[in-house]
Amino acid sequence: GFVPGLFGTSHGALQFMAYEDLKERYNKYRNRVSDTKLNTVEYIMMAAVSKIFAVSATYPYQVVRARLQDQHNTYSGVLDVIRRTWR
Repeated sequence: GFVPGLFGTSHGALQFMAYEDLKERYNKYRNRVSDTKLNTVEYIMMAAVSKIFAVSATYPYQVVRARLQDQHNTYSGVLDVIRRTWR
């Protein structure tokens, strides 16, 4: 349902947040104004790192959601899915 679906929207939010934070920190590290445009390689690196962060943070949710939707197994709830997956 609805509540697990809401967690899925966090992926994009986390990626955007991480991208903006990385960009700001990088520009500060390079002693540049925070809104300085990045070059192509810098953009790719910031996008890749922020995507890896977002995927790492939200992938466990995707596994739990997929297992809850599996019609071949019966679970007593989210905690049961997490416990059985961990095992």
